[in-house]
Amino acid sequence: MTPVILFFFSAILAVLFAALARLIAKRTRRFGVPVSTLGGPALLAALFCGFSFTPLPLGLIAGALGMALIGFLDDWRPFAPLHKFALTLAVAGMAAGLGPRIHLTDIVWIDGALTALWMVWMCHAFNVLDMADGLSAGIGAIASLSLWLVGAGDWVLVIAGALMGYLAHNIHPARLYMGDAGSLLFGFLLSGMGIAVANEVGNIAGVIGPLIALGVPTFEALFISAIRFAKGRSIVRASRDHVAQRLVQYGLSVRFAVALMWWAGLVVGALGLAVALGYWIGLLGVLCLAVGAWQGLARVDMEGDGCDGHTVGLFEKNWLIHRIMRQAMGEVKGLVNGRLLDAGCGSKPYIGIFEGRVQHYIGIEKSRGRYERADAWGDVLALPFRDRAFDTALCNQVLEHVPEPQMAMDELARVLRPGGYLIVTAPHIWGLHEVPHDYFRFTPYGLRHLAERAGLAICKTHALAGFWVTAGARFCYYLARFDRGPLIPFVRIGFFLIQLGALFLDRLHRVESDAWNFLLIAQKRG
Repeated sequence: MTPVILFFFSAILAVLFAALARLIAKRTRRFGVPVSTLGGPALLAALFCGFSFTPLPLGLIAGALGMALIGFLDDWRPFAPLHKFALTLAVAGMAAGLGPRIHLTDIVWIDGALTALWMVWMCHAFNVLDMADGLSAGIGAIASLSLWLVGAGDWVLVIAGALMGYLAHNIHPARLYMGDAGSLLFGFLLSGMGIAVANEVGNIAGVIGPLIALGVPTFEALFISAIRFAKGRSIVRASRDHVAQRLVQYGLSVRFAVALMWWAGLVVGALGLAVALGYWIGLLGVLCLAVGAWQGLARVDMEGDGCDGHTVGLFEKNWLIHRIMRQAMGEVKGLVNGRLLDAGCGSKPYIGIFEGRVQHYIGIEKSRGRYERADAWGDVLALPFRDRAFDTALCNQVLEHVPEPQMAMDELARVLRPGGYLIVTAPHIWGLHEVPHDYFRFTPYGLRHLAERAGLAICKTHALAGFWVTAGARFCYYLARFDRGPLIPFVRIGFFLIQLGALFLDRLHRVESDAWNFLLIAQKRG
């Protein structure tokens, strides 16, 4: 069968099997359109009909079946992330043992381990990418055709054709999803294409070229992992921070966002092809594209908290302290309920953490016009609310800017109902800021003293990190003085490395007496 016929044969099979899946699968509703959830098995059936006309290595056959089975079971009853990773690693190890393997060192066990890790990476990267109608199928088809042009083999056309046929049912608004059964399957097969190209070309260009051609799922996985890590979230816990979601948040339609990512797939596919053929200028092109996309996407504020829209996230001077503060707020959210007052709310950076637990979230600020998200205007020294008006009061990084902190604490206690909680954070070791209105620094004993004098019962005080975080963060603020001109890339990399090292050292040896910040939790007596 000629390559062109093989491609269209697979596409027709995918259309037919997908239509059958829509008829027999359990149906759900999304975008007002019936959606079948068994696209993965339908695609698997189309693939193996197509593979009967072209040879495929045993390891790829066994691995594809194994990954599809893991994904099918995960769709039926989700695995814990660690269990899912272990299962995919076991299947990838089996596939690498059966072959093919990438030939980098000619040492069997090293090449086998690298092959297995590459397979697992692509499985999970493609799985992460599969979150918008038509996105993963289109990117997979584009990448497949790019790698076929480099010499991955005609079996790749079976995959490209199947994905193109599946798109007839998956384009927005989707009537069919591939689920984990499909995303793990195609991620595995894409990794196999990369191995085939690397072995066919036989040099470093043959390794880097496929990496570039598969750059969209790789970028997606790295980007959302970095964003989640910077915010103190688990990188395996789903959240609204994917590339396509950011494009929609920016103002694009779903179809336009997906089409834009398809174009990105075409560009990186062409650049990967160029590198694989020995034109290294393609590597420079993809690096420029990646840096530009990262900066632009990271600017989109997905949560409306004023913190998500940083230029590049992990390469900011203060990502670590924002991360620690968000984690601290996540740890105390169980105390939050009813009406919440956020005194000195700023841009309400923590509303996404608390809003599901409260009936009303009221933010107050002193300076009109500076923070548009504030609900009320007033001074924390004379809060414009009646006694016992709130079930919870939050006061983050405000007391150091108040000339009479005891009066502020008294006011917060006044508006709190009996049994309600007050949550306060305040700096202990930090540089001057918001001058000239920067008056005090606080120890945990000072915070306790203020709260007790206001008639509150102390529940807890603790340090937000220790010496190493304090030292690393302060050094980054100093380093920011040189964040200009040609020094910017080096300074930004320094921000990331210093804060990452500080986080590691702080966990290794935490000295809380030198903490940059302290948290107080107090309760109003009944």
